[in-house]
Amino acid sequence: MKRLALILAWGLASASAHAASVVAVLSGDAAPYKEALAGLKAVVGDVDSATLPALPNLAGAKVVVTFGGEAALRSYPSSAALVAALLPDPKLKPKHGGNVTRIGLLPDAAVLIAKLKALDPGISSLAAFDVDNSYSDYLAALKAAGAAAGVAVSVKKIESLTDLVGKLPAMKGNVQALWLPPDPLIMNPKTFGLLSAFCSAAKIALIAPVAALARAGAFAGISPSFNAVGEAAGKAAQAYGAGGSPGAVIYPAHIETVLNTDVATAIGVSASSAKSKADSVVP
Repeated sequence: MKRLALILAWGLASASAHAASVVAVLSGDAAPYKEALAGLKAVVGDVDSATLPALPNLAGAKVVVTFGGEAALRSYPSSAALVAALLPDPKLKPKHGGNVTRIGLLPDAAVLIAKLKALDPGISSLAAFDVDNSYSDYLAALKAAGAAAGVAVSVKKIESLTDLVGKLPAMKGNVQALWLPPDPLIMNPKTFGLLSAFCSAAKIALIAPVAALARAGAFAGISPSFNAVGEAAGKAAQAYGAGGSPGAVIYPAHIETVLNTDVATAIGVSASSAKSKADSVVP
């Protein structure tokens, strides 16, 4: 019995020490940050966390996990690795003197292609917008993943709403699906409404980078949840804690697919078949 008590005490002490080695900083008290923090805790256990302008105790921290752009741009001890999650802009780079890992807000490119093909196995062409070259690296990976899966990916570079509108007519009859990046130029009600109306009329499967946008008129939304982003940050923190390096960018493992069955029917995709491959559906 004493031996069991000793083992339990050691285990609790180890867990406490591990938690203290990881701290979290939230840019605000918005729900996405809190959901991501819950995902982080589900992986690494309880952590010392704070919401800006407050900061947690950074003494002895081996990994700092930040949620949001403002938190990622703060100064932290270079001896600690930085795991930056929920960064709104791909071009936003933390100015950190130590190791940095960014948690992607998107699915891994190969996973995105696989999810799309599962919903509609007949898709062989996909267009994707690149706003001001912000998504060039991701789209290069998307083209490679598409080529491996028999999907030709064409990238449409845009810098303005006028530029976007001008590129739409040429897509009709030439592409079967259109993927949107999570960029403010596109992710606003007016532009998204324009795109969803055009795609429905042109029978193009509109793929949104936020699962909930399937309810707003996309054929499907394919994205990680905020909780999954936090879980990915937790795994990166564990890798650093074990002396490893998770890499410059990692993507969440759990991806949610929401299908709009009305839109599927409107563009000629079998809704009954696609439903079996989606995590959830909306009419």
